[in-house]
Amino acid sequence: MQHLARELKKDIKPIFDYVDIDLEGCSKLPFYCKKLEQPGCCLSHLVGLPKHPETLQPMPFVPYQLRFKRIVDKTRHNKIHANKARQMGFSEIVIRIFQERGFKKYKHKTIKYVVGTREKTTRKVMRRFKELYRRIPDVLENNSDGLYLELKDGTNFEGLPANPEAVTGDTKIAAVAMDEAPKWNLVDDQPVMNAYKPIIDTNKADLFLFGTPKGRRGFFYNIDMEDNDFLKLKYNIWETENYLYSTKAIEAMLADPTVDTDQEYLNQYTTSRGSVFGSDFKIEEREPEEY
Repeated sequence: MQHLARELKKDIKPIFDYVDIDLEGCSKLPFYCKKLEQPGCCLSHLVGLPKHPETLQPMPFVPYQLRFKRIVDKTRHNKIHANKARQMGFSEIVIRIFQERGFKKYKHKTIKYVVGTREKTTRKVMRRFKELYRRIPDVLENNSDGLYLELKDGTNFEGLPANPEAVTGDTKIAAVAMDEAPKWNLVDDQPVMNAYKPIIDTNKADLFLFGTPKGRRGFFYNIDMEDNDFLKLKYNIWETENYLYSTKAIEAMLADPTVDTDQEYLNQYTTSRGSVFGSDFKIEEREPEEY
């Protein structure tokens, strides 16, 4: 009986109490325990689960997000190209992967997050990073501002616009994310990639490219079509069925005559400026997804 009691106590004993957590403690937490929340169970429960886009209630990670996380953790590739449907929560899972790696793989280094041509969009993503630290006391430096976030161990996150002139020759860069790269409101986005690539190669940094297609143009499209060293992944809207959206809701999305559904939801490269919608048609730069 005493033996059983000891075993039960061992099973439920938390790693440590959230009240006492620190940077070192965060580095020991698993990303997600897949169980009911309990003290010290995982980083995801510590900072709070994602929220459903319609109900705004906390929800578990969906299978394709966890599958993406497993692929990222196991692959030897440091260059990820993810062609995904809109409104799938990819910004959220990438931000959380970066947060976890900030305590582990990216510790003491710099993480750059490139979102779009508007500072407002970049600030929105950086606010999300900061929200994920709210339940971790005494982790952030006080010098963190709208586009910059620094942990007390020297790890820092920097939000940058999609502008080649914004890139510097920083050292110790661990990772670069390019969020919704196909939607950047640029006539020619190749100079942005040209500015980052030497820095990524020199630092052997991880590169995450993810977004919804926008025509047969730009470096996102070219990388997908070319033979190169990127790990290429695709996620269409049906991956969300019965998790984010019902079958009926997805069918309604795909039947919408005002949207290029093959491109927005089914990973195909079809329309861009001056295409079948006419020369005045323009898909506005979309702010990152939320939930």
